Amino acid sequence: MGADREEINDWLRLCHTPGVPPAAVRRLLAAFGPPSAIFTASRGALSDVVPVDVVGRLLARTSAELSTQIATTLEWAGRPGCAVVTLSETAYPRALLTLGDPPPILYCRGDATLANRSGDGGERAVAIVGSRRASAQGRDDARRFARVLGDAGVAIVSGLAAGIDAAAHEGALKTCGGTWAIVGTGADIVYPTHHRALAEQIAERGLMLSAFPIGTPPRPEHFPRRNRLIAALARCTVVVEATTHSGSLITARLAGELGRDVLAVPGSIHSPHSQGCHVLIRDGATLVASPDDVLEALGMTPSAPAHPVRGERKRRPRPSPARAGSETPDHGKRSAQGGNDAAPPLPGAHVSRKPPEVKVEADVSTVGPTNGPGGTAAVLDALGYDPVNADTLCERTGLAIADVLAQLGALELGGHVARLPGGRFGRLTLAD
Repeated sequence: MGADREEINDWLRLCHTPGVPPAAVRRLLAAFGPPSAIFTASRGALSDVVPVDVVGRLLARTSAELSTQIATTLEWAGRPGCAVVTLSETAYPRALLTLGDPPPILYCRGDATLANRSGDGGERAVAIVGSRRASAQGRDDARRFARVLGDAGVAIVSGLAAGIDAAAHEGALKTCGGTWAIVGTGADIVYPTHHRALAEQIAERGLMLSAFPIGTPPRPEHFPRRNRLIAALARCTVVVEATTHSGSLITARLAGELGRDVLAVPGSIHSPHSQGCHVLIRDGATLVASPDDVLEALGMTPSAPAHPVRGERKRRPRPSPARAGSETPDHGKRSAQGGNDAAPPLPGAHVSRKPPEVKVEADVSTVGPTNGPGGTAAVLDALGYDPVNADTLCERTGLAIADVLAQLGALELGGHVARLPGGRFGRLTLAD
């Protein structure tokens, strides 16, 4: 599966020759077909399609840098489970053809045919995204959503980032739906590095996919491009947890612009991790309280009773999914107390503001609390903003039940935690 050595050489030469812009590449492919036909066409014929100076650069001797890149890519593509898939191949994901400028070359680890097994256009693929600095509850929700959807045969698409992305991949790994990781680096690089074991499992059981050349390191400008592919590959995007400056809101906006459904999981009004989801819901995203709500959005019949999250006992009516529009969303910052609206309204909203500046965040799966009585910080962080019992806190912290109960008692005396009916505990303070 994938292009052969000669095809890889021609595609890389076409797409990565300095001074040959992507628009020129698209025009040449539309006019002549695959790169082999382009490089055998006459200079005059090529000049009828793109400027003469572009033709000169394209037909010039291959630079040493590009020759090295081609050799490196050929060596990588020769490894087991690695493939270069080009726009002209049947394995190329059909869902990406809905983009006006689909990446002409994809680098795959795993089964490159998986992206076309979830229905034409990805009808049985769902993106699950969210904050890198997710709460323990958010990660639990992402794993369960992914596991239930995967067991129903839905492929789970995400970005291999820490937090919600990693939890979604973990939940879907052993399901029949499987999982695809769309990365913002070369397919030979794992970012963050502590996800190496997870990446290997995804490559063995699912698919890792990149539009960036082999050896490409993580850069801030790559992740919005990665997010665009995630949105395009999935029938709908589910945001499990997000702050108002989370990159997952960019994925939600891009999904809406592509005509995909956008869904969001609600949370505590006091949790900064839920503010982005609440703004998405306010601006037209579908509220989802269980995986069954996502199955309904896909037109699939739930096979088991709903399992509400975050203490929901009754599923609420869902608003109509947001669709594409022409407005540019706002990605400014919104505090829990109010202020400027930070999250992007979905396409079609009435506000048009400056798009976000996306930064590569330190990829950590958890963020330690910054205060709380001595010895209780880990329990307070694991508690999050949703009522949980002591057994759940033991699982999240790795502490013995006696230690957890002792620290909960100290937090309760300090006014940080309240004891609730049913043996549960809830946070009283609004911030860590």
